[in-house]
Amino acid sequence: MPSYVVIGASRGIGYQFLKTLSADPKNTVIGTARNTSATETQLATDKIKNVPIVAAEMDSPTSMAAAAAAVAKITPSVDYLIVNGGYISDVSAFLAPSQFIGQESFFAEEFQKSMATNAAGVLYTINAFLPLVRAGNVKKVVVLGSGLGDYDSTFKWDIEFGVPYSMSKAAVNLLIAKYGAELKGEGFTFLSLSPGMVMTRAEDVNNRELLPSYVQQAVNVLTAKFQKGYPDFKGPISPAESVDMCLKVIDQVTPKESGAFLSHHGNKKWL
Repeated sequence: MPSYVVIGASRGIGYQFLKTLSADPKNTVIGTARNTSATETQLATDKIKNVPIVAAEMDSPTSMAAAAAAVAKITPSVDYLIVNGGYISDVSAFLAPSQFIGQESFFAEEFQKSMATNAAGVLYTINAFLPLVRAGNVKKVVVLGSGLGDYDSTFKWDIEFGVPYSMSKAAVNLLIAKYGAELKGEGFTFLSLSPGMVMTRAEDVNNRELLPSYVQQAVNVLTAKFQKGYPDFKGPISPAESVDMCLKVIDQVTPKESGAFLSHHGNKKWL
């Protein structure tokens, strides 16, 4: 009976992991969220049972330590730790580096928030749960990364915006490599896994009218840029499709690939 802990499971991809994994009664599935009651209400609405939700804030080491202690009361070990939580601003996400001229304080604030959650928060999370993962049989730690943190694609496709977020995701890739190097030989598999371009704001991934106008515009611009490298790319995929693909990669990856940065295709194809 494999055990899964999904960090940042209140919505989007994180919540979809709960839905998909809990569909198999053999799985022990636990999620974390800042607002546990809202997530519990959504689970009840979706008629999903036996998925405990633990309070956790990734940017707080104290909170993550408490979350790990709470999980330890539910299960003595964790086979799969999936770290999904993160921070991205709808404002800074669409600015190029030079557009922060005159907005240096705003950049510093956004950079600090991004790094606090997306990089430092990942370290706090993994360190808090490491004893539970070490006690497990599988020992897989998966952090949801982003193709926006890939150097080659950034230059090749002219992806100039999303500066604080992209920098924090690049930092996560290095952090995962560091964990892979430190714990090599102990049977751990650390992986930074990009889930692809996923539409998490609307249930229908093709109904962009449900999105704010500036997000619609950004999605259209991103789609056009991504089609440089992938002419057949049609746009974002659904959380369900992304999670299904991610789980296949998670299942197949081995300690030999520990520290790697892969896509939902299991390679460097980000879309």
